[in-house]
Amino acid sequence: MKNFLLLFILFLAGTFMAQASGRIKIPLNKDWKFSKGDIAGASEINFNDKNWKTVCLPHTWNNLDGQDGGTYYRGPAWYRKTFKIDKELSSKKIFIRFGAANMIADVYANGKFVGEHKGGYAAFIFDLTKFLNFGKENIIAVKVDNTSFQDSPKFELAPLDADFTMDGGLYRKVNLTATNKIHISLTDYASPGVFITQKKVTDDLAELSILTNLKNDSQRDQAIAIKTKIFDEKGNLVKEAGGIIKIGKGSEENFRQNILMNKPHLWNGKIDPYLYKVVVAVYLNKELIDEETQPLGLRYYSVDPDKGFFLNGKPYKLYGVALHEDKKDKGRAITNADRRQEMKYILDIGATMVRLAHYQHGQEMYRLCDKNGIVVWTEIPVVNHIVVSKDFADNCKQQLKELILQNYNHPAIFFWGIFNELGNVKGPDATSLIKELNAIAKKEDPTRLTTAAANFDNIPPAFVTDVLGLNKYFGWYNGKVQDLGPYLDKWHMEHPDRAIGLSEYGAGGSIYQHEDFYPDRTRQSVPGSHWHPEEYQTYFHEISWKEIAARPYIWFSSLWNGFDFASDSRNEGYKPGVNDKGLITQDHAVKKDSYYWYKVNWNPQPMVYITDKRYTERDTSEINVKVYSNADEVELFVNGKSLGKTKSNDHRFIWNGVNLSAGSNDVKAVAMIYGKEYFDECWWKYSK
Repeated sequence: MKNFLLLFILFLAGTFMAQASGRIKIPLNKDWKFSKGDIAGASEINFNDKNWKTVCLPHTWNNLDGQDGGTYYRGPAWYRKTFKIDKELSSKKIFIRFGAANMIADVYANGKFVGEHKGGYAAFIFDLTKFLNFGKENIIAVKVDNTSFQDSPKFELAPLDADFTMDGGLYRKVNLTATNKIHISLTDYASPGVFITQKKVTDDLAELSILTNLKNDSQRDQAIAIKTKIFDEKGNLVKEAGGIIKIGKGSEENFRQNILMNKPHLWNGKIDPYLYKVVVAVYLNKELIDEETQPLGLRYYSVDPDKGFFLNGKPYKLYGVALHEDKKDKGRAITNADRRQEMKYILDIGATMVRLAHYQHGQEMYRLCDKNGIVVWTEIPVVNHIVVSKDFADNCKQQLKELILQNYNHPAIFFWGIFNELGNVKGPDATSLIKELNAIAKKEDPTRLTTAAANFDNIPPAFVTDVLGLNKYFGWYNGKVQDLGPYLDKWHMEHPDRAIGLSEYGAGGSIYQHEDFYPDRTRQSVPGSHWHPEEYQTYFHEISWKEIAARPYIWFSSLWNGFDFASDSRNEGYKPGVNDKGLITQDHAVKKDSYYWYKVNWNPQPMVYITDKRYTERDTSEINVKVYSNADEVELFVNGKSLGKTKSNDHRFIWNGVNLSAGSNDVKAVAMIYGKEYFDECWWKYSK
């Protein structure tokens, strides 16, 4: 009864929406029944699931065992959902849309097979209309399977393996959409059905081509009117276009409109992330029968091998972090609230870009990047190695088309990533496949650049895409951190026409492990060990950023990683099952010292921060104190006594040979910035 009342309320709300747009959306995220295992009969209508666990979406079954450093369950599991749908909707087309399901999903409605989707990170959609009982109860059953490729050849799809936990489940939301028989298509790779191409954009003129994919599921040929309106941020109509198209029964047609906008207000990154709104409306006999709204951010850009990235004709530095979809005890089943929290960190640190690794992320993250002016590199999960087979190649192509078409209109996206670290695992030469994928990306979207992340020098696939990122961990997996700059210079000199960036660099660091660090005599941390002191990670990033910032030809840099994340095969640092290279802990609660190093370099807001403040228990009385600040000078106080002011030309203010008293010591750093006092304070205990 409770579910029926809820759906009735949603139906009433949807009826109002239908009058406005012809569409009704009904969320299906509460009260799913769930059980692990390959369960006979679980797709049938009368199957008894009363003893199954009740879960809400998003959901993964690997939120705990996928982060503990042991083995995690990789195999089939079942979800079942009971719902009613009103008789009044029987004249509509009903679609079910899954935000994602990892890795293979088989969908059943009322005991009948609806369809299968392969690939764990993109949305997918099925037409449910003929399977439903209107006015009665319906059962949706979904078998989701994240079995590894090593255990079953059926899972010959990307990624074959990777250095992150491949959580199984329905880890994004699910909804029903009811449309009129004539509608903007929902089934073109689960895209919005409206594609806004910025054919040419300058400061003076924007030339747009807007393609709408239309579907006529009625029993009659029809002539329909299409009206497209563009609104500014204040809701004012700034441009409109219209036309009529004849569409045969049971057919699809593309309708294209060309629009010119004079003196456009440009989307200018974080400086001014200005967004227009495009509304495409479909009319039959002057009645509105469908409508789709998409964002529009007008911009033009280029990448120069010597001078880096340009946005709207001006140099624009791209620096930021790579992100996984993961959070402690949640796994990949993060919420939009979690994504909004991540965006707050991204803005606070002062990043201008993010690399959304290693797969398509949830729509909310792309929307937040649009809104906040964060440039995006987004990619498909072709990771480590490939297999030579038609099924694998077809799946890679499918995932690339899903990525592009589902996200085509997001102005924040500038780069489509084709692969990551091919060659990490021994396997066939991937050059031929990468060339095919690159060609598909250019065909589907000729307005954006293709890119890739390579960690081996001079592998053929690295020379296929338009631009390139290098994954280099000097000072961690090999060499010394000071080797980064000379390596980049050598690569740039040998390939002067190739635009290169730094797609990964980083080092592990634990907020629970500390040591006195002296660059001239402290040993480098060992990646596979259980000792990843926070102080070495901080030093690593200080040197790395200075090497990157000194080289204008580096068109972008994204450090690895924004947050610690689950990688269940790892057994290192303070905790098995976690990659601890993040600037923030896996629970998204604690910012490490390295976070503040980037903040003082990237965010111009006044700041004073004492490093090593978590190193509270000291066993030596003489220490060095380091403060990050964007002040001209900082004064240090220990136990109320001034140790003097010091200046710095690189945001690091250091006092050597500071003496601590036995017991607790009050340490305070103070600076005047723009005539206002800023300070930071901590307490260190010295025990003889």
